Formats: sequence, structure tokens, C-alpha cells
Amino acid sequence: MESKKIYQTLEDRDNPDQIEQEGPFPCSWNNSWLGTGHYFWDTFIENAHWWGNTRLNGNYVICEAHFDFSSDTCFDLVGNTQHMIDFENSIKLMKSKNLLQNKTTVARVLSYMQKTLKIFDYKAIRVYGVHSKSKHLKPNYLMKFELDKPQYLDYKPAIQLCVYHLGGLNFRDFNIVYPYDYVSGYVV
Repeated sequence: MESKKIYQTLEDRDNPDQIEQEGPFPCSWNNSWLGTGHYFWDTFIENAHWWGNTRLNGNYVICEAHFDFSSDTCFDLVGNTQHMIDFENSIKLMKSKNLLQNKTTVARVLSYMQKTLKIFDYKAIRVYGVHSKSKHLKPNYLMKFELDKPQYLDYKPAIQLCVYHLGGLNFRDFNIVYPYDYVSGYVV
């Protein structure tokens, strides 16, 4: 198992004590990419800041936490090729049953894997939302492979984790790391 550092970006409602006592907070938006769960940015705090500036208009709090990452408990569509194949096979099965439409989303496929196929028994999922951030964002953390070609490496990709069940992941150390005046022990 690997210990992972993750970040949750929340709207700043001037409630730091409540955040640290009651967090993390689940997201249940109708258009949640991966279904209802606790959403985090994997490893790179820059992505948490990007989300706070883009989605929350600069009015945000970032909390850091740790959990024990394992492909046994986290469906990893970033680094586990077998999980990618399992996801593809579920899509193929849905297609063969005419359940796949132009409007089918990732969340719908995951729901099918959980509720119908009963093959998704993971406590979390890890994904990389390609084109989540603009290539024109500064800084953008992109490096070309060849100067005259469009291909590039994103070395701080927008990897998200959606934690469905905090138990069993050794989730720990949830605390505010931004803004600094909310950080415990911060002195001006």
C-alpha cells in the first residue's frame, strides 16, 4: 500500500472550525463525474487551487488528507491497466445490450458496474479528466515531446479521486492548508 496525499477544495463560508470537525464533505451534484462521493485532487495542490479559482471564483478553502492507496480498494483508471480493461469490457457489454447511448457518461457506466453487474466493490475511484484544464492556463505544467508536434506531457495532470466509503482506506489527517489564516498555528 502507498500513502497518498489528497486535497479537497471547498467553498469558503467562513467556517474553518466546522470544516475541520465535520469534513471531508461529499459532493452530490446531479452532474458529478463519478457519482456521489467525496472528491479530492490527487497529489498536486495546484489542481485544488485551479478548481477553487475556476469553479469557486477564488472564494475557497483547501484541505489536505492522506489515505492508503491500493488497487484492491481503489478502481484506478489512471495507473491500473486491468481496471481500464474492466471498464472497457463493461462499456462493450452495455453496447451489446443497447444500453450505451450518445449521452452515456462515465458515472452511468460506473453505476451499471456497481448495481447491475455487481463487479464494482471499490471504496474509491481514481481518474484523469483529460482536457479538464485549458492548455492555455498559466502555469500549465505541459511539456512538448517535439517542438513542431502537438503532443505533450502533462506533468501535473488533473487526477481526481472520488471516495465512496472513507472506511477501510485509513483516511486520516484531514486539515485546512489554505487560506493560511485558517491554518492551525498560523501567525501573522
